[in-house]
Amino acid sequence: MKFQMKTNPLIICSVLMLGVSTGLFAQDKKEGNIQNDDIILEKERKIVLQPQISRNFEPLNEIENTQKGRKMKYEFFDRKWDATSNTLLTTSIIGPREGDELVSSFGPKFKNLVKIGAGNYGHTLLNGHFGFTPKENQFQGVYINHDANRRGPVSMGNSSRNENEAKVYSKTFTGNYFLDGQISFKRTENNYYGRPEEAFTSVPFIKDLEIAYNRFNYSGSISNSKKDVKWDYIATSGLTYLTNNYTSKEWIWDSKLQGILRVTDNFSAYLTGEMNMSENTFTSAFVNNRRELYRVKPTFLYKNNRLAVTGGLNIVNEKDANLSLNKTRLFPLLKVDFKPTDFLHVFVGLGGETYFNSYNQFTSENNWLEPRLAPNLQNTTQSSNIYGGIKGSNERNLDFELKFGYAEYNNLAMFLNSTSDPSHFELIYANTKVEKSAKVFNMSGQVNYQTFDKVLSILKYDFNTYQDLVYDAADLSTIDKPIHRPMMNLSFTNSITFKDKIIVSPDLFYVSGLYSFEKSLTPKAEQMDDIIDLNLKVNYLITKKFNISVSANNLMGKNYQRYLNYKSQGLNYTVGVAYSF
Repeated sequence: MKFQMKTNPLIICSVLMLGVSTGLFAQDKKEGNIQNDDIILEKERKIVLQPQISRNFEPLNEIENTQKGRKMKYEFFDRKWDATSNTLLTTSIIGPREGDELVSSFGPKFKNLVKIGAGNYGHTLLNGHFGFTPKENQFQGVYINHDANRRGPVSMGNSSRNENEAKVYSKTFTGNYFLDGQISFKRTENNYYGRPEEAFTSVPFIKDLEIAYNRFNYSGSISNSKKDVKWDYIATSGLTYLTNNYTSKEWIWDSKLQGILRVTDNFSAYLTGEMNMSENTFTSAFVNNRRELYRVKPTFLYKNNRLAVTGGLNIVNEKDANLSLNKTRLFPLLKVDFKPTDFLHVFVGLGGETYFNSYNQFTSENNWLEPRLAPNLQNTTQSSNIYGGIKGSNERNLDFELKFGYAEYNNLAMFLNSTSDPSHFELIYANTKVEKSAKVFNMSGQVNYQTFDKVLSILKYDFNTYQDLVYDAADLSTIDKPIHRPMMNLSFTNSITFKDKIIVSPDLFYVSGLYSFEKSLTPKAEQMDDIIDLNLKVNYLITKKFNISVSANNLMGKNYQRYLNYKSQGLNYTVGVAYSF
């Protein structure tokens, strides 16, 4: 039976009024009081549409030293997607280059920025932001972006890429509430170039190589703007529509409501309600599949100057029409955060989660999924999660976190090269049809160092080991390695400012423990080469309005592979100019 989304006045109202906010709810920061990062209202739901390497730390709070006027952003977190998403790389691989995209502070000086650039591999770049303030309490903006390569590392134009994006947004602030909404369109075009070069001569039409995705998105939010209130809230909602050039498509509607009631100075109650709904249609499957996930999470927080204790429940219901699934799970939640000194936190916790997987998410991670066949979408369940660690700050120039964790998963998603065409990838799951769960041991850490806004260095480390991996596919019965899921991921990013004119940004990324699998007479997992990616970007501020930049990626010139058969660009560079007005 074909599923059709029915028009509902409640849905329409929520879509028109709600959406993604740009900040986190800030609690009062009393001197000497402990802060619990888990229990603040998340006034941001990031939907990452393009892969990013190792930058999967979600921002929480800003650590501010009022005595010295220093402000440093913490990017520490309790990982909501522990060891389940692929570590992704875009610095030199075919994909948008992080850092080349225009970043605007939307400050009072300049509301408009334009940047153009060009480089080898036929790279062209054009992006801009244009802001308007029709009223004192309103800000509206338009953002456009073009980022493309006419040539790539394999067979010239057959490994080209193209990305175009347009976004319109509005922010309104009143004495009682804050409204934030945006509408965007993004198109990405890539080719299935992960094949022997001689194979391109047998492809009659370029359409047989190209995969293009169109993403339409609306998001909005409404939140309380009053300070020092006992009751606070934020409601968000969004719609995403994804299509490709093979007539496959997906609708996603997600909504979330978060509320906090401060009973006393030491005790607070929290309630989170969340809904995710999707409808998929694929070329090979003419029956639509409706998938739903609902979440209710009541939690309570007690805190004093040295101790914070959070406890509650995570109640999740998931439905899948094709799988005849209607299942509810209950996960206990507990976190204890102890502050033995003014500069050190010790924390332990436990929990569990069900993650809503979507075609939009997987194609954002891997552009080269098989575009016609239904990818057997299933959610990933984290049946248990136990973690602990330390974090702290010397409140001058150093912040750090070290965390250890143990988790068990079912339906752990992996990307596998297709048998019929190795340039395409299939979606497979580990530990789906067995009672045994995949066990993942994790160690992660981050160190931030900053000196007087002149030097900022961030070191991130993420290490995972996997045990008891069991795949559904018969060919993988002897395989116990995570396919295309790295075991170690390290990044070292820097920003150094000289005389307020020159900004030098050297970055290093390292990925190891990648395994691939191709079906053969003697099937086995093959370890892929480690990835070392060294990048350098220099910005020269000629005037307050005009600057030039030079960026060089993959300085070692290695054509490494993040996914089997897909070589990255070698040494690549871009020269750009930017003007603000």
